[in-house]
Amino acid sequence: MITIDVLWASALGYLLGSIPIAWIVVKLWLKIDIRTVGSKNVGGRNVIRAFQSQDKPKGLAYTIGIIEAILDMLKGFFAMWLAVWISYAFANADPWVIAFAGPAAILGHNWTIWLWGPGGKGVASTLGSMIFFNPIFLPIWIVMYFVLGSAIMYSAITYLVSFIAMGFLLLFWADIWVWVSPMGAGLGPDANTIANLGLIAAITMFAITLVVLSRQGENFRKIKSGEAKRMKLWKIFKGKADEALK
Repeated sequence: MITIDVLWASALGYLLGSIPIAWIVVKLWLKIDIRTVGSKNVGGRNVIRAFQSQDKPKGLAYTIGIIEAILDMLKGFFAMWLAVWISYAFANADPWVIAFAGPAAILGHNWTIWLWGPGGKGVASTLGSMIFFNPIFLPIWIVMYFVLGSAIMYSAITYLVSFIAMGFLLLFWADIWVWVSPMGAGLGPDANTIANLGLIAAITMFAITLVVLSRQGENFRKIKSGEAKRMKLWKIFKGKADEALK
């Protein structure tokens, strides 16, 4: 049954996720629309391309791109954190709001109402959702991404496979993610809810993966046609991150 908690949590997540930070940064700094340069994607990697297209120093481009990616991560994090906090402080103390606020935030990032069209690809915001569960999942995902990416060599497929794998990890590692939510700060759920944390986290991650998939159509088309470039992750260790992640 759809409850009022589901509705406000979804709306909260979507509106927060919809804030087009990359578009705002490039518009204010470079006076151009990020959707007209590079991959036309509204995300951190294309911020770097936008700055490079305007002959800005490489160090500045990467610094601004990384900061923008961190801000996108925070959108995923705070959408879920605020939903839980509001639910436990003012509403019905329902941890299932996480499973709606999180995917809705990624949906807002990928399909932003403020730009009336496609936004980013949702990867950074998804990583922010992992951090909500526990920061330990970020380095775990990074290692997983390198291992899978070295074998698969296509970023779009690697993202999806690694996110699905994280969903299964969350399913069986429930008790480690209550560190950051109000549930770990004196507003805790009952024993039955605690038993469901792994299921809630896994469903959230699987739903997020489906939302991320909604923006991978062009990448899969390029893979099928042979246009997509294969990742060479080992180049990162040689200081060639832009080549490694193509």
